[in-house]
Amino acid sequence: MRPKRRRIRLSVPSLAQALERYLTEVSTTKKGVVSERSIARIWLGTRLAGRPVDRIRSADLADLRDEWLKDRAAATVVRRMAFLSHVYTVIRKDWGLDWLANPVQLVRRPAVADSRDRRLFDQIRLRGVSEGECPREELAWIIRATRSAELPTILTVAKETGMRRSEVVGILRENLDLQHGVVHLPHTKNGRARDVPLTPLGRETLRRWVVGKPMRGRIFSMRPGSVTRAFIRARLRARREYEGLCREHGRRPNHAYFRDLRFHDLRHEGTSQLATVFQIHELAKVNGNVDTRMLLRYYHPHGRELAQKLARSPLGRRQLDQIRQQRIAVDDGAMALAA
Repeated sequence: MRPKRRRIRLSVPSLAQALERYLTEVSTTKKGVVSERSIARIWLGTRLAGRPVDRIRSADLADLRDEWLKDRAAATVVRRMAFLSHVYTVIRKDWGLDWLANPVQLVRRPAVADSRDRRLFDQIRLRGVSEGECPREELAWIIRATRSAELPTILTVAKETGMRRSEVVGILRENLDLQHGVVHLPHTKNGRARDVPLTPLGRETLRRWVVGKPMRGRIFSMRPGSVTRAFIRARLRARREYEGLCREHGRRPNHAYFRDLRFHDLRHEGTSQLATVFQIHELAKVNGNVDTRMLLRYYHPHGRELAQKLARSPLGRRQLDQIRQQRIAVDDGAMALAA
C-alpha cells in the first residue's frame, strides 16, 4: 500500500506582504495603478495589515466597514472592499493558495446611490445686474473663479465632448485632428479606442490652446486628481462670489447654484447635449459606453428640451398646423357672425 502524500502548504503571507507583492506584480500592469496604490495604503494603515491573510475574518472586515461608513461615502467603502476581494482572488488563483477563503465575500456591502441627474444651471440672473457681472451659466462662474491656466480649457472640452476626466487630460497632440474636429482616444476605460467629434466651441477652444505648443505629447500637464482639486476650489470660490454679489444687490441667493456639482457631472451635461444631435447607437460610440443602460445614466434631458424637440418633430408641426387652421376657422366664423 502506497503511503499518502502529505499536502505541502505554502507559507501564508500577511496582508501587508500580499499587498506589496500585488502592487509590484499585478497593479503595475493596470490603468488604475495610482488608484490601487492609494487604496492599498488605506489597508496598510489598518490593524489587519500585519495579520496573515488566512486569519482575517469577515467580522474583522465588517467592523472596518462600519468604522469607515461613519465619515466616508458608501461608494468609497465599496471600492476598498472590492479591491481587497480582488487581492484575495489573485492570491488564490495565481499564487498557489487555492484553499484560501475570501472573507470579503461574506461581508455585506453598503448600498451605493450613484445615479445622478445633475445638469448645469444656465439661467442665473439677478435683476438689474448685467450678464458681464453675473454670468448666466454655472460653468462660466467657475471658469472665472479658477486660478489655474489649464482648467478653463479642460472644463470646456469636458462639457462639449462628454469625455471622462482622464481622457481629457490625456489628450495627445498627435491624436488631435483640428482640421476635421476629432479627438482620437487610443486607450479608454473599457479598453476600446474611440473617436470623439468636437463641437465648434470645443474645436475652437482646443485650437487656441495648442497654439505654440509641441506637435507631439500631452497638451495638458495637469493630472486627474489635480483637476478635481482645482475644480472644487474654483466651485467654492464661485459660490462665495455669487453670494457676495447677491448681498451687494440685496438679493437672496439661490441655494441650488454650485451645490453638489462634481467634475464628472460635465460628462452628464455633454452627453445630454450631444443626445440632441446623435441617435443612440451613434451616441454610444461617442460616449464610450457599450451598454445602452449605462449610457442612459448619462443622458438627462431637461423637460423643456424634450418639449421643444417634440414641437419641432413632424408630429408637432402637423398638429400645430391643424391648430392654426382651427383658429383661422374660428376667427372667420366670429367675423361672419359679427357682420
